[in-house]
Amino acid sequence: SFHLRLLTLQAMAPKRSAGASSQGPKAKVARKTAPVDPVDRAVGAVLSAIKRCEVQEEQQRLLVETCPIALRTLASDRHLFAAQVFGWAQQLLAEYGSAVAEKDAKAKSVVGAVDDRRSEAAKVKGAAEATVADCQAKLSAAKEARHQAQEELKARSAEL
Repeated sequence: SFHLRLLTLQAMAPKRSAGASSQGPKAKVARKTAPVDPVDRAVGAVLSAIKRCEVQEEQQRLLVETCPIALRTLASDRHLFAAQVFGWAQQLLAEYGSAVAEKDAKAKSVVGAVDDRRSEAAKVKGAAEATVADCQAKLSAAKEARHQAQEELKARSAEL
């Protein structure tokens, strides 16, 4: 009966997993991030640039799929097709760089023209404000002269 109660209590007790210990939960350890290979980073940058280029979809897909192999292979070890892919990518990126530089130059030119127009508009505004201020001063002087003339007219009318 004692043996039977012990078996019953063991059956009712919470089960422990195979790796559980009486020490409690283990401390969490921060995972170390794997270092990024500089070649992988460079290949990713080249692929990203190729995806931004304006070329036919088939050409872009061909370069994106074949470029990583060509880029990771030393120039002396590349076979003819890999060398050709590398050359295509190099040409495409050079053209893309030129196009970006051209667009940048045009954008700077437009910004310069806008700045020149703003400067001219500021000069015109300043001249207009000066003219308005001059006109207001003349108007104020004319009103004062009119007021004095009316006062003088009243005074002379009163004398007569």
